[in-house]
Amino acid sequence: MKRTKKGFTLIELLVVIAIIALLMGILLPALQRVRKQVKRIVCGNQVRQQSMALLMYAQQNEGKMPLVAFYGGQWLWDLSYFATDAIINNGGERKTFRCPANPVDTNADNYWRYTEYNGSPLTGPEPTSDEDRQRNFRVVGYSYLMETKDGRGIIFAAGKPGSRVQDPRRRFIKSTTQVGHHGEMEFVLDTVINYPPDEWDIPDRYADWAQGTSHMEKGKPEGGNIGFLDGHASWRHFEDMYERYTREGVFFWW
Repeated sequence: MKRTKKGFTLIELLVVIAIIALLMGILLPALQRVRKQVKRIVCGNQVRQQSMALLMYAQQNEGKMPLVAFYGGQWLWDLSYFATDAIINNGGERKTFRCPANPVDTNADNYWRYTEYNGSPLTGPEPTSDEDRQRNFRVVGYSYLMETKDGRGIIFAAGKPGSRVQDPRRRFIKSTTQVGHHGEMEFVLDTVINYPPDEWDIPDRYADWAQGTSHMEKGKPEGGNIGFLDGHASWRHFEDMYERYTREGVFFWW
């Protein structure tokens, strides 16, 4: 006598599906937290690597930093080819300049070769002359408190939003010899920007915007990695950040 194979009943299938859904509900948030933590660690290592590379450059050049933009490129994330050369030649690489938690892919050619890009695919090599590498700049995934040829302006003191009082202990850096307490001087930053009063998702609202805030959670910044002039880097929670600089209505926090 043949026996028929017994399959799952509908109730058993529903129970299995419910168990799988429950496990996914438990595991997915944990995996998301792990992914977020990995991005934060990778980002921190990149900030530290860039800080160390610029410090090495300064030690080789009587304390001087590479001016970040000789012509144009006044945003804190604009780096001249000359400045990125200084970082790459001292241990950095192209991928080092993109924060994995930033919404903008600054490793794409239209950002990496920003001043050369005219809406068409880039086919030729980068310019090699010193003048061209000083004139052209890249849009990268971090912000830099290095001075420009024409000057950036002032850094605000930590305080209430809107205070706009100059910080006497902070300045944009041309040389390591101009400032003391290198371990306290912020230098390479995760980008944390907003339009007042509370608009943080700038790239989502403006398609042509070149940068965004890194390490966002539910529409708000969690904080950012900060590289210091002595080469070390650490995480700073957003609750400990302040408006420190502004350009064209956009405020930078660190």
